[in-house]
Amino acid sequence: MCLECDASQAQKAQKFAMKKQPEPILVPDRRPLTQSQAARLAATTGIAAEELAGQSMVEISDKFRWRIDPEILLFRRICGRVVKRDPSTGAEFPVPFAKVHVEDTDCSFLGFFPVENPWAWFFPIFCRREEIGTTTTDGCGRFCVWVPRFEIDWILHFRRERICFPDIFTKPTVFEILRTLEREPSVPHGPDPDPGPLLVGGPQLLQQAEQILGRDVTLRLGAIQAGTTLGSSAAERQRILAGAAFPQQLPPPLPAEFRPAALRSGDHNKAVRDTLSARLNLSAKIVEKFSLNHFVGPFRRCIDIITSEWVPILDVPDITFRVTQDVNGNGTEETIYSEGFFDVRWNAGNIPDVTLTASPIAISSHSCDVPDVPCGNTPAIQFAGLMPLVNPVGPADPYVDAGTGYARRPNRPHPSGAFVDPNPHPLAESPFTHVLQLYGCNRVNNAAFYRLRYSFNGGPLASFVGLTWPLYRVVAGNLQSLWPISDAAGWYPVLPAADNWFPDLLLLEWPTNQFLDGLYSVQLEVGNAAKNVIGTSSVVGFRIDNSAPFAQFTRLRWRKSGGIFQELPLTCPVIPRGVIPSDIEIEVSYTVSAAHLRSVQLGGGGCGGGSPTLLSALSTAEHWHSSVGDNSVSNTATFQLLATAPAGAYSFNLLAASRAFNPAGGDGGHSADWNYDPIYNYSPPSLPVAVVNAN
Repeated sequence: MCLECDASQAQKAQKFAMKKQPEPILVPDRRPLTQSQAARLAATTGIAAEELAGQSMVEISDKFRWRIDPEILLFRRICGRVVKRDPSTGAEFPVPFAKVHVEDTDCSFLGFFPVENPWAWFFPIFCRREEIGTTTTDGCGRFCVWVPRFEIDWILHFRRERICFPDIFTKPTVFEILRTLEREPSVPHGPDPDPGPLLVGGPQLLQQAEQILGRDVTLRLGAIQAGTTLGSSAAERQRILAGAAFPQQLPPPLPAEFRPAALRSGDHNKAVRDTLSARLNLSAKIVEKFSLNHFVGPFRRCIDIITSEWVPILDVPDITFRVTQDVNGNGTEETIYSEGFFDVRWNAGNIPDVTLTASPIAISSHSCDVPDVPCGNTPAIQFAGLMPLVNPVGPADPYVDAGTGYARRPNRPHPSGAFVDPNPHPLAESPFTHVLQLYGCNRVNNAAFYRLRYSFNGGPLASFVGLTWPLYRVVAGNLQSLWPISDAAGWYPVLPAADNWFPDLLLLEWPTNQFLDGLYSVQLEVGNAAKNVIGTSSVVGFRIDNSAPFAQFTRLRWRKSGGIFQELPLTCPVIPRGVIPSDIEIEVSYTVSAAHLRSVQLGGGGCGGGSPTLLSALSTAEHWHSSVGDNSVSNTATFQLLATAPAGAYSFNLLAASRAFNPAGGDGGHSADWNYDPIYNYSPPSLPVAVVNAN
């Protein structure tokens, strides 16, 4: 990456990501057709399956020229990624260099449609699979495969002929859950077909969605929503909205008669099979593999027609994925993802990327897109994540201040204190947070070891010790991993470029949340085989801040419009607005302080039919730090609730955000050349208020 060229940093990072895209192991039009593929192509073209099986698309095109529409023999590209989910945070980490097996699948299911339930589940009772292709994920867990067009046409044709199949076999996304809630009468909704760049329902919508999606997803969406500014990147928001609403299978609410306590038989599943076989008039052979422990879902239930609770759905075609990885280094690949029915949202237009969530045994990485690190013969710490630590030539703005440890481009002050503030903005002082990947040059002449030493807040030098991180490579088709280990003095081995470990020239994966907040002045030392220092880099500062802002409601008052304000407790407040409702005003006071404040927002949410609207100046409910020293806010905002709004539960929601950020690139910062406004650490206190029609 060119360290002297300011405007091209993001372009180079994107080019690097593109060149890392994997290619299929076998050229797709040279792969022989399987028996099931031949049967599907035969049904489409009228040519006998026996003449097609074992032939490649190239051979079929030559042999049956002018008998088969050439478009049928084309391919469509399906891309996706394999990730491993952190159960405690919900974060997704890439699974590198895993083998993705693409399978032609025909399955029969028993569909379970619980009465008065918006969701459906499917129990597979018979499946036939044939592998039709393989590929390998790259270092970011990404993959792409080519699927014959006739396969996709067959799936689409099958579903078009059956009522509700496009809906009940489509896994819901986060966006679709929010969209469904927006359309409910209790939530104000936006225009079709897209709610635009903002979530129309606001905090109220996210509060309802939390019951379905979980707190981690809704909190993150709320933070992104609050941090959205004109022209800012929507990449992270779109990634979350496109994610699966239910990344893990959720068990169905089985009827009481199928619960173990209700069945006298010792073989629980057999008793259920016998009951369903008799009730649905199915042979015992068809349901012999049915198990209550083997289900797929939840899916959206078909609401267009009346559906029985249990419905057999036979011979459903699909293309599924199975993922394997050598997780223990024994040369044998273990299955880390399987039976992901209906992962692909099939349609005639653009096919969205798929996300396959691997099992806990999968080997994942914290490093994904990595910088192209130039290494001469001088030790240097050159990148934190994808962000350069070497500043461009002026007059371009610097990336970092190596002395103070602050990043100078992300989350700049707004001198007006408003969220919408005209340029130019002064340089930022934004600290670093979360896990930092430090890249640089340690391959200098005679170097065998290296270490990173730091001074904390101007104190004595110490070495990073006891930290390790995964590196990967593929040798002869087998995944190998390496976890570098330091000695007691912090010395790590210098890895030769020829060893091809990924990511290359990663000096340290630094979990900053395990360290005290403050200024770390870091330098790289390289040593010879005897661990004698033969070179030292320039010092680079990193200001670390993993703290969330302190945010608190301090006072709550209300009055009927034009009356006198009355105090309310902050715990379980109730507003009696009269038997005949009156317009009311609610005064909310709050205080926020942070080591590095980015912004504060206060909003009101309702229970449907109306929400509190801001009466006081916008500056009482929103504030963006106006200078790097502006790190606290105390304010009072006044809201109005009209008499026409229904009685019920309302809330006031604060979002206090730190300006600390992480430059790994997952939030699109490199695409904006780090001139962007991300949120990582934040506090979201909420103050519920009950409004009743009483005196």
